Amino acid sequence: MKIEFVRFKASDGVELQGWLSSFDSDAAIIHIHGMSGNGYENYFLDNLREMYTKHGLTFLTIDTRGRGIISSFWQGGKSDPFGEGTKLGGSCFEIFGESTHDIQGAIDFLKSKGKSRFILQGHSLGGSKVVNFLVTQNISDIVAVILLAPTDMTEWAKTDHNHKKYLAEAKKLNSSDSGEELVGAQCWLDKTPLSAQTYPTICEEGSAADIYSSRKDGALLGRITIPMLIVYGSNDIGILKTDGSMEKWLKRTNKIINKNTEIATIKSAPHSFKNYEKELVQKVDKFVSELSK
Repeated sequence: MKIEFVRFKASDGVELQGWLSSFDSDAAIIHIHGMSGNGYENYFLDNLREMYTKHGLTFLTIDTRGRGIISSFWQGGKSDPFGEGTKLGGSCFEIFGESTHDIQGAIDFLKSKGKSRFILQGHSLGGSKVVNFLVTQNISDIVAVILLAPTDMTEWAKTDHNHKKYLAEAKKLNSSDSGEELVGAQCWLDKTPLSAQTYPTICEEGSAADIYSSRKDGALLGRITIPMLIVYGSNDIGILKTDGSMEKWLKRTNKIINKNTEIATIKSAPHSFKNYEKELVQKVDKFVSELSK
């Protein structure tokens, strides 16, 4: 199996990178990592790539503009005094809505390689990005969705006792054109910094990242009508912090999902699926195999 390091541009011109294993079929899977993540660190990516290879499916994992905690990107050839890119990103500075540009850029890149059918796969916050893309963009060439531990971002944010303070501070800073100022140096469970321009886009109820909450036309998660697989570990900290147990999460989620959505659980698996990669592959392999029938 050959893995190629590739460079491509998001649809707004931000330069991104990825890791591609390509095959002759017209189908490709695009993986979107979670908050502060990247396109290579999760061990399950190795196992999934091997499985997708057996199916002859192209697999592209990318570093989105939300990679790491603080990152800079090239956009339009502009550079800072150090000769680096000027577009600030990473989980500290990314704006959730801009993730549609990253996903579209990955699709366009693969189309240039002859691919025409796509499965979008997202882990954690990446799952929310995939859902947002599907409900806001043209998805005629997307045939299926795989969400790996798609976190309820707004409910998770509410577990931080400083959430309301952060949200109010973010709105104040944004109104004065100070979006790159931090609302907190140690937000969330992983104690990372978040800027004012970032915080509301991933933490505010009713935002594009809020895929679980009820809306006039139904929760965003339930608006996905193409085949979708959601996989969660019963020991996922996101589930335990927001719902207390997998049973409670299942009860509220089953009320909002579309009939074409399948939920699979892996007993004792954590948010990263570490040490449960084989079990994860079995769930995804079954879903992908049934798509081709």
